[in-house]
Amino acid sequence: MPLTTLSGVITGIRHSTETVGQIGKNGGSVQTGQVLAFRVDDRSARIKLKDMPDVRDDDRVTLAGRVKNGTFHALAMRNDQTRAVFATAAWPGYVMGGIMVALGIPLSLMIIGLPFLVVGIYTLYQAVQYTQAARLLQG
Repeated sequence: MPLTTLSGVITGIRHSTETVGQIGKNGGSVQTGQVLAFRVDDRSARIKLKDMPDVRDDDRVTLAGRVKNGTFHALAMRNDQTRAVFATAAWPGYVMGGIMVALGIPLSLMIIGLPFLVVGIYTLYQAVQYTQAARLLQG
């Protein structure tokens, strides 16, 4: 499914913080992100970002993403008044996906590498989607 754009006036901004990760005996990792839910010209939309974007009610925005279950899930957002683009960095996905594929190819001879290969390809696909979404809004 190709990425599409949605433009309009943003209203009803709701914000929450999402924390994911794990902690064990030897340490762990925890990541925090910002989730914004809002309406763009009476269409429900949401975006997950690492940092809080600079938008407020009645700003004109353009989103790049896709519709899932009637809600527009944005991968990138541009505030058309300030021209600021807010997007998730894609390079960690390229790095992790590349490592997983590089490990998965030789290990797939022993079947154990197939999950590495599948997860690596999916991670690379997601990174490409984030890159394309940001490029759609750069113009």
